[in-house]
Parts: sequence; structure tokens; C-alpha cells
Amino acid sequence: MVTYDASSNLVRMEVTYQKSLAPKPGTYYYVHVLDDLLYAHQSHPFTLAYVRTDDVYREEHIQPLLQRPSTRRTSSVDSTDSDPLLASTTASSVSSSLVFLIRPYGGFTSRLAQKASASAESLRILVEGPYGHTAPLRQYSHVLFVVGGTGIAVPLSHFASILTGGSAVTSLRIVWAVREHAFLASVLNEFRSLLQDERVCLEAYVTQNEENLDDVATEELKRVKIEAGRPEVQAVVADAAAEAHVQYGRLAIMACGPAQMADQARQASVAVLGQGIRGVDYFEESFKW
Repeated sequence: MVTYDASSNLVRMEVTYQKSLAPKPGTYYYVHVLDDLLYAHQSHPFTLAYVRTDDVYREEHIQPLLQRPSTRRTSSVDSTDSDPLLASTTASSVSSSLVFLIRPYGGFTSRLAQKASASAESLRILVEGPYGHTAPLRQYSHVLFVVGGTGIAVPLSHFASILTGGSAVTSLRIVWAVREHAFLASVLNEFRSLLQDERVCLEAYVTQNEENLDDVATEELKRVKIEAGRPEVQAVVADAAAEAHVQYGRLAIMACGPAQMADQARQASVAVLGQGIRGVDYFEESFKW
């Protein structure tokens, strides 16, 4: 299923998949659209944003990369010969989809937006992957994401892994530069429950449509801050490193966005290491041909 939201200028692609695919955060996939005969031979790489589970579109079912645990019997007395049939029926009633957030530019992404602009479009999609690797963010006490635009897919894909049991993370900070307030509003609405976690802090900087900032409802999200303009990346990294240093914790910095933003985050990470602050590791998510 492919949909396009003109207000946020965003294409959302959902692809149902087999359980054997085993999606992981931070990975990317090559996508072929088989309906487009002239271009079916082409593949296009996209980072996985999150996994949506179940046919019903409810907030508790879009926890990124976090599947609903299977129901297990606790007593052998309850077990019957019909269990395999019951399990099969339950499994078939639950579907899972890979969700990709795509910014339309030219070529393939522009054609996707045109197909979905009138209504939701069902397309035959071939997905190849996953490729890439998953950064070991669960091992750090503090995690900082510095992202721009659809780079928000990276922290979204790591949410469940970072916030679930066994993770060492006590502080998760996301600094996001986003153009359209509508894109910001859609993310806040879909991930409202996860953003209410006391470990999570989201700082969103809207670079366009600043006059519509008041339209984004954040009353229930006490740890979400919305500003106009662009983030001071060097100051953000220095502040996060100082906080982790004071608390004797390790800090993971992950950047995904425009080249200038990634350069600033990388330079700032080197600078804090040069100041004698240890336990800071830098990761960068990007794709190049």
C-alpha cells in the first residue's frame, strides 16, 4: 500500500512480509515496483522506518520493530490435538508490514507520489534485504540522534530495541530538523505512546511553515519541544557529551541527514573527544551508490 500526503510531502509505503525476513533497526532494503513495467528492473534503496503489526491501524500496533508476543499455553492440561489449527488461524489473522517513509523528488519517488496522490494505491512490491548493520545502541546509557527530514526513520527503527527490557539506555534524545509541520504532526500522533516514555526527549526544529507550529498538539508530550529554525548541532553534541560525562555514562551519537548536518555532528564528536571526554562513540547512517 502506498499513500501520499501533500501537506507533509511524504510518501508512506507499507509492504507485507514473511516472518522469516527478520527486520532489524537501521537496515535498508532495495525496492522493486513490479507494476511499473518500464522500470520494474530498477531497484531503489530505502531505510526501514518501523514495522506495523496487525490489520487494524491502532497506536499499540505500530511499535517499531516490536512484534506482539505470541500466546502460549501455561498448562499441558489445556493443550489439545487442535492446537496446530488454532495456532495457524491466529497467525493468519495477524499481518506485519515494513513501513518506509519516502520524500518524493524526481524519477521513481516522483512516480510513487503521482500514483498515490489521488488515493491509496496497492502495488506489487519486491523487497530485497535487509542490508546494512544494526548499531549496538542498547549498550550505551545515553543515546543522541541528530537527524534531518526522513532521517527520522533511523531513531524510529531503533525505538523498540532501545526502550525494551535488557537495554542499558537511560536517556534517549532526538534532535530533528524537519521542513513541514504536517510531517512532524504525523510522527507525534503515531508514536505518541513511545514519546511519553520518561527516557525520551524529542527536540523538533521546523525549518519551514513556522506559522503553523501551534497546530501541532503536544499538550500530553511533556518531553517534546518544538522550535522554529535549525538546531545548533555542535552545541547539542557538546551538551549531550557533558551530561553523559557528569553521570559517568557512555554516549552514542548517531547522525542521519544532510551532508552538512552529518559533518557538523562528526566534527563536534571529535571535538568533545579532544577535550578529554571519553566513552563517546559516533555512528552515521547514510547510503551511497
